[in-house]
Amino acid sequence: MAALAKALLQPVALFWLALLGSAGWFIYKRKYRLAAMQGGLALALFFVGSSPLSGWLLSHLEAPYGRTSWATLPEVDAVLVLGGFGGGSDAEINGINFSASVDRVLTGIELTRRGKAPVLVLGGGGYWKNGKLEPEAERVRPWMEKWNLAEDIPVHDLGVCANTFEESKKFAALARKEGWKTVLLVTSASHMKRAEAVFLSSGVDVTPVACDFAAWQHRREWKFFPSIDRLKTVQIWMYETAGWLYYRSKGWIQLDALPEK
Repeated sequence: MAALAKALLQPVALFWLALLGSAGWFIYKRKYRLAAMQGGLALALFFVGSSPLSGWLLSHLEAPYGRTSWATLPEVDAVLVLGGFGGGSDAEINGINFSASVDRVLTGIELTRRGKAPVLVLGGGGYWKNGKLEPEAERVRPWMEKWNLAEDIPVHDLGVCANTFEESKKFAALARKEGWKTVLLVTSASHMKRAEAVFLSSGVDVTPVACDFAAWQHRREWKFFPSIDRLKTVQIWMYETAGWLYYRSKGWIQLDALPEK
């Protein structure tokens, strides 16, 4: 009963029921063209929001980066965590409002704690404060120090970056300055294909370490009511697909720089 109530409290499920009800009403009124329009929208929403389609789409981005053994990861010069894992918030006791991508920074910390690299670099996400864009790393670093999460590990940050391409350029400059040659690149599994391609195209040799996997939740099971979670999963896939095409059009991804997979 609780599961039914939870499903029905989602606006997308109520909208789907409204479409079905509207289609039924138009059939009753013998307005079949309008009924077909409403029914078609309901069917499309059901297919996207209730079927395993969302998981299937996202799995094509995530599956190549699945890993079962961490011991096989090489020891490198630095671990780079791409931004977007949280922002500053004075309403939070730690001063940070972590996002759904917090797995990124936790994975980076764990890699350094396991001795995979002597340096941790935090990417260039930002948050607004007093009309100014501030680096999220400035809030995360004190939290890490307070909890001894990267004890004796130098932590660098890239400042505020507008996108992954800018992160790749700033990191490339930092790597040249510090003499780093090998890097573990940490980001969400859905974003890794584009991120890896951007860094390789920028001349940075990276080994991908993906986290924040989401496709597995929706890969096989059908749901009676469409869910917002599956629509968000499709949105992630659409965003990354569009992002890949945009980066290619800007020349930020060079296919001849990528290894054959």
